[in-house]
Amino acid sequence: MTARPTPAQGIRYRLGQVLDYLPNRVIPVLMALIVWLVAGSANLQVVALFTDATSPLALYGPAALLAVAAVCLFAIRSGTDNRASLAADVVLFALPVAIMALRPPWSDAAGPVWGVALIWAVQLFAMFLLLPRRDWDNEYAMRRLFGMTIGVFIVLYVLLSWDGVGFARFMGSLSLFAVFLGLLMVALSILRRWRRVAWVVAAAVVVSMVFFEFQHEAVYRNRVPVNVDNELSADPFALWLFDRADAEYYRRNAMPYPVILAASEGGGGYAMAHSYAFLSKMTERCPNFAQHLFALVGVSGGQVGNTLYQANLQATNPAQVSQCGDDAVSDHSEYLATDHLSPLLGHLMFVEIPRKLLFLGAAAKGRTRALLESLNRAPADYAGVPDVAYSDHFWDRSPDGGAFAYQLNGKPALVSVSANVQTGNRFVFSPFEFETLAETNWEFFRGSGDMQTGTHTLVEPDLGSVTLASASFPWVTPSLRFTMRRGFNQYFDADPDDLPVDGSDLTGAAVEHAVNLVDGGYFENSGAETLSEIMASISHETGTYLQRDRINQDAGLHWYGANDNYAHRAFASVDGCDSLEARAVPFMQAGVEWGPCEMPFFVITVLIRNTPQRPQSGAPQSFLRDPVTTLLQARSARGELAIATLEERRCGFGESCALTLDTVGSGDPNPQIYAGMFQSLVDSAAQELPLGWNMPRPKVVAIGDWVVPRAEVCAQFEGFEGATDFETPYGENALHPKALDLLVKRNCSHLRQMSKFFDAPEMAKALEWRP
Repeated sequence: MTARPTPAQGIRYRLGQVLDYLPNRVIPVLMALIVWLVAGSANLQVVALFTDATSPLALYGPAALLAVAAVCLFAIRSGTDNRASLAADVVLFALPVAIMALRPPWSDAAGPVWGVALIWAVQLFAMFLLLPRRDWDNEYAMRRLFGMTIGVFIVLYVLLSWDGVGFARFMGSLSLFAVFLGLLMVALSILRRWRRVAWVVAAAVVVSMVFFEFQHEAVYRNRVPVNVDNELSADPFALWLFDRADAEYYRRNAMPYPVILAASEGGGGYAMAHSYAFLSKMTERCPNFAQHLFALVGVSGGQVGNTLYQANLQATNPAQVSQCGDDAVSDHSEYLATDHLSPLLGHLMFVEIPRKLLFLGAAAKGRTRALLESLNRAPADYAGVPDVAYSDHFWDRSPDGGAFAYQLNGKPALVSVSANVQTGNRFVFSPFEFETLAETNWEFFRGSGDMQTGTHTLVEPDLGSVTLASASFPWVTPSLRFTMRRGFNQYFDADPDDLPVDGSDLTGAAVEHAVNLVDGGYFENSGAETLSEIMASISHETGTYLQRDRINQDAGLHWYGANDNYAHRAFASVDGCDSLEARAVPFMQAGVEWGPCEMPFFVITVLIRNTPQRPQSGAPQSFLRDPVTTLLQARSARGELAIATLEERRCGFGESCALTLDTVGSGDPNPQIYAGMFQSLVDSAAQELPLGWNMPRPKVVAIGDWVVPRAEVCAQFEGFEGATDFETPYGENALHPKALDLLVKRNCSHLRQMSKFFDAPEMAKALEWRP
């Protein structure tokens, strides 16, 4: 008679069963864990992908694909089939779909829950049918399933290479993720059985990840060849300023001419939507706004929004000044809510990863170009990023342009801020030069072409590469490599001692320099530092002028660095002017005198940014997170420091800007006008704005509603004693969300004050408060 096991022996037996079971279920456990980490993530982009799913494919596609993968894994499961392990298998393999069902929107509505429940029921029924058999030992079945897995990868590779935008958007980010995860888990489960093949595959993965790197090169465009004389063109800011057709309005009203510089902060999709919504709505409400906009500084998503705004802007320079209207009625929410994340994920998972693992080299179109292609796949009423050399967004070349063929096209300049991977410094792309501590495109690409003959065949990166370099945030999008190539020049590239004594030419290899650029937010996310440098450069006492060319003048209208057809519409007459000069006015004031050959101007800065986050009390210490958290917070702090530096350029170094500018508590109803410092704010925390490239439409609508609020919203603050007090909430009965009270109040106040720059009588009343 067999002795009954003791309790200790029973526990050991059960523990042994568990230890025998778990190694054979590593793959389904890993799959369930990944699904749980994704579905339970607090990341706002992931949350938005779940909560904003509306189409049948978006609602049920991910769950159905996970169910198919789970059934395949169940069919090739290994191990013993005792009653306990079968029960555990049913729970374990059904877990991914069950986790999805606990996530909104399925957990919030009856309809979607029943859909997921039906998928789950079909999965359980399929697993019930597969209970009597298991194909772990069936070599033919395993090979067939592995072939099908590779086949699906190949089909998706072809489809996403053929139409990486349309097909990826059709699938959606979650469905693409689900099918990639399912295929990967099935392939890993099969490789567990083929141990030798698995070791070879593992070695190939390690080698490809460590030693086989894709080189993501920028795309270049040829500019029309020009001679060296064109390098001596007049100061672009002078050419722009002296040709403002509405200058007579400000001369007549003794006001300095308003020059607007705007900086759009980084922040992925929400920053893109913010900058585009603010700039486009301001242009619609104030017809002369874009005419006064000289430069747009952009970082990351803010630069993308700036570029799309500039691409969809019509060049304008009217002589008539119109007052700002009450509302901007255009709705850009559908355009800004376009899914740009799915093309990125699809290209990464089904094009770049397979090519990397198979050592095939980079695809002709990398992730950066996939994002650019998505941005350009816009509704019919919108333009994409122009396919031009970077500088050609600001300059036009006229075939009959004379000595200076490149002339301003009438649109604002796009100044893109990136970060240099090798040095950590800013790398700034600008179509005009200014004094800066950053590395710049005009220095890096200077000297391209055949320097021996003096002919410069200019080769520049295209506008799309420059724009997306500012938004390249590894690992979402890779760094971009920019290369300058030019022919050998013996005077620059050879040692003087090596020059031939007989005066003959020395030849040598072509010169090549390269730089890898990433998101400008790694260095400083606000763009304020670059904007501050531009403001200082154009405001210099001797920085902006045109000098009459006494040698080559034609009928008294020729200026150094400008063709005879230059209009200089800011001046009614230039007779008797040996030069045209600009004079920066440090603070906005009434009664500013205009000389017959002089144009006073006043710089207005607009920061398009996120609300500064208040300091939080210290969280528990973390050995792993503390270094990363410190680096991220230091980046944000550097942006605040750059904004403080911008304020000091207005106030004077070492002074208190709040006291000097009387922005708070002074009683001035228009405190921002005096210094010309304005902001357009969102609150990413209070508005729960995702950082990724798929903005939910309701979030986009909310951004447009509150960055340039409707007249009826701003009317509630008129006459309110604390209209410019941005610390005290307004009240209970507001037309905006209570959580955004201070933000909307500030945006309304700044909008109202900016509008006065296009209304001389209102500006005169505003300036009466100042002595």
